[in-house]
Amino acid sequence: MIIIGVLIVLFSEPIYNFTGAIEFIERRSAGGSRGFIKLFGVIVIILGILTLTGVGGILLDPFGQWFAGLFSLQK
Repeated sequence: MIIIGVLIVLFSEPIYNFTGAIEFIERRSAGGSRGFIKLFGVIVIILGILTLTGVGGILLDPFGQWFAGLFSLQK
């Protein structure tokens, strides 16, 4: 996750050139699509660090249980 986040931040301009402007982000965000792509990369890096240190499991476990409950076949 950390490597992917770093690559997203480093190659944010080619990613922007590939995806183009994201209209929803352009209307709502001061940084625009370029800033959002970089912010997304930084968030991926932080989540990777949290997962690596074990803190991510504590923070993301409630979301994982909720997501698993959506697709659970048990009643």
